[in-house]
Amino acid sequence: MQPQARLIYLILEFSSRLLLSCIFTASMLYRIQVLGLDPLQLVLVGTVLEAAAFSLEIPTGVIADVYSRRLSVVLGIAFLGLGALSEVWLGSFIGSLLAQVVWALGYALISGATEAWITDEIGVEAVEPLFLKAAQLNSIASLVGIGVGVLLAKLGLRWPMISGGVGLVGLALGMRWLMPETGFARAPATERQSWGRFGATFSHGWQAVRGQPVLMSLLLISAIAGAASEGYDRLWEAHLLTTIGLPTWLNWQPVTWFGAIAALETLASLLAVSVIKRLASNTSERSMWLLRWQYGMLAVGLLGLALAQQFAIALFWIMLIRMLRQSIQPLYSAWLNRLIESRSRATIISMTSQADAFGQILGGPIIGLIASRMGLPAAFVAASCCLWPMLVLLRRRQLIQQ
Repeated sequence: MQPQARLIYLILEFSSRLLLSCIFTASMLYRIQVLGLDPLQLVLVGTVLEAAAFSLEIPTGVIADVYSRRLSVVLGIAFLGLGALSEVWLGSFIGSLLAQVVWALGYALISGATEAWITDEIGVEAVEPLFLKAAQLNSIASLVGIGVGVLLAKLGLRWPMISGGVGLVGLALGMRWLMPETGFARAPATERQSWGRFGATFSHGWQAVRGQPVLMSLLLISAIAGAASEGYDRLWEAHLLTTIGLPTWLNWQPVTWFGAIAALETLASLLAVSVIKRLASNTSERSMWLLRWQYGMLAVGLLGLALAQQFAIALFWIMLIRMLRQSIQPLYSAWLNRLIESRSRATIISMTSQADAFGQILGGPIIGLIASRMGLPAAFVAASCCLWPMLVLLRRRQLIQQ
């Protein structure tokens, strides 16, 4: 089953990334230009998403550990598609907030379950190369999805979201029949609805985290990264549109510009993951060293974007930020999976995602208020400052392991 599981995992990652890229090509512009949201509202949309994800991460992670990781992934993909469709259907600021709850349920169901499923199917030693390969394929999928999204956006900014949402629901139906699940033993039928079983699985995951200081550090790292990322994710497009301005010499529409930028980001990410794949090893010490430098450069990139006054310079920093963030994820996932056992793998991974959401919930509104009161550049300075404590934390963990 291992070759089949590898292939299905890569198909799942490629297809979902393509469809999500199609949606994201237009979703932020849809909120800015069609719904007319201001910077604080844009951040609040993200805050609602993360708040819902925060409340759902642990229950859905425990369900994946107790009942079925395949079912968790399938339902998660379907809810992602329904989230995109509901945001277009409701068509308002309040509607966008409500749609984020549906998105959050989808993310929470997938988070941890996909990585835990494939790790159980092929073994913990084989997942790091597969994660890196998937990251490379995801870059290609993003390029295709961006192109499709730009073409569909010529019909209107809602059409990439509609098409991507329908495609995700279809992908979920296909994965229901294609995904094997041979490496996971579900709980007995009499225990599947037992909250005692849920509590025991969660308790085991929490005890595993408390027993390993490095896992506690990972939770703090996730929270700090979440606080820094929320402002950038929600505001960089508005920053280019309103603060710096898009070039006019090509007579492109904003969706075409952002599609081209996303394509360049994807190519840069593909290069970054290839470099990291060569530098990475199966040792935690090497992974920690790489993560420390990547997060340091990410802080510099956010500060550079805040100070940029010309489109070309801002574009350079955006490319650097995308490269770093794309290459951090597979290293982080592989490092985390090496530290935890199968029984509580999905739960602990969900804990790190919940920590990330907690950071975004706290940091997002603060950065949104800074953007509203002091301007968008000040928001990126604040996001950069969030990352500096992480560098100290990673350095301490590195010294302890030496």
